[in-house]
Amino acid sequence: MKKHSAILLLLSCLVFSVGCYAQDLGYHNCNGGISLSPNNFYALAFQGKRGLDKKSLFGYEKKLEVSKNQIWLFFDTPSSGLMRLQIKKTDTPFQIYIFKEKNGALCEDLESKSAKLIYKEPSTVNLNSEFIFVEDALRYGVVLVANSGVKDSLEFSFDFSPQDEFGNEIVDSLLFDLSTHGNAHEYEIHIRDAITKRPVKSKISLTGANEINGAYVASDLILNIRKNIKECELKIDTEGYFSFDKKDHSILLKNGLNDTIFLKPLVRGAVAKIDEIYFTAGLGTILEESGPKLNRLRDFLLVNASVNIEIQGHVNGDGTQALSSRRLSKKRAKEIVKYLITAGISSKRLSAKGFGFTKPVYEFPESEMEKEANRRVEILIK
Repeated sequence: MKKHSAILLLLSCLVFSVGCYAQDLGYHNCNGGISLSPNNFYALAFQGKRGLDKKSLFGYEKKLEVSKNQIWLFFDTPSSGLMRLQIKKTDTPFQIYIFKEKNGALCEDLESKSAKLIYKEPSTVNLNSEFIFVEDALRYGVVLVANSGVKDSLEFSFDFSPQDEFGNEIVDSLLFDLSTHGNAHEYEIHIRDAITKRPVKSKISLTGANEINGAYVASDLILNIRKNIKECELKIDTEGYFSFDKKDHSILLKNGLNDTIFLKPLVRGAVAKIDEIYFTAGLGTILEESGPKLNRLRDFLLVNASVNIEIQGHVNGDGTQALSSRRLSKKRAKEIVKYLITAGISSKRLSAKGFGFTKPVYEFPESEMEKEANRRVEILIK
């Protein structure tokens, strides 16, 4: 996932994990390993497990005793490239192992000895300057092993740079050119990462004007138009990014026919406002007109199947009913969680929190618009 602005988090379970607490094992075991999101910073702790791993990492370690006090991390490669684990200076000694496998089932491959151990070093080795070439469409496992009982935290970043075996940069782009020669004008949409400004292959949906209606997959889309389109709906979705919605998107010949949309990458700790979700005044009941936006939130979660979110409710208030406003905002957040669960989203990926009026957009709202801005729903990427 591209170069992000660094957000450091203390994690008990990473959002981008696959089965982070599968079988209640936690991330000290292969079956509960955490999936890494490239180009992000992390902070997580050894869980203080005691005793020895009698299997010695499924038999891959033959010379050293292996503690049960482990952290398991996974990375599924979107392409070939260079990965690097940069661990900040720590006084905690630990051992680092890196495995790779081809079948998407690392734990089973370790059991059967079909996974390959490609790296093994103590933490005293400086990983900050060492990149490891990884192959396309493989799963890599990183195992950190500390002494028995240790509960110290580690801070590290995980970097990934898409490259081929010759060192050439790989850019995930796709030109979809539907234009034809003639009197029609060419309209271009370019989708870019808001941080790196690089192309992002996305699903682009346009509705509201017959000549351009459709769903396309591209990072750069070129269409023909023959007249002004004053209002259409533009939706953009891609894994690893916040969705983009614009109901009143205009394509006007006099303004130039080139739009660049910058998508905000998903990073843990990022917060986004969800517009057009409405409730009955003073109650937690969701109004029917909120359906389209809630379905967009559902679609966003389906596209990003490994993302967990916290629904955050906010209300407008004057400070005189702090407890009741907090209860109302949490009730509204819970109602959204219920809606999403009914729509097929796992409850394990959702949580709700109410802030009442403790985090207003406008501390002293003077207009109805400012009050409405304070009444909002946001999502936090956990």
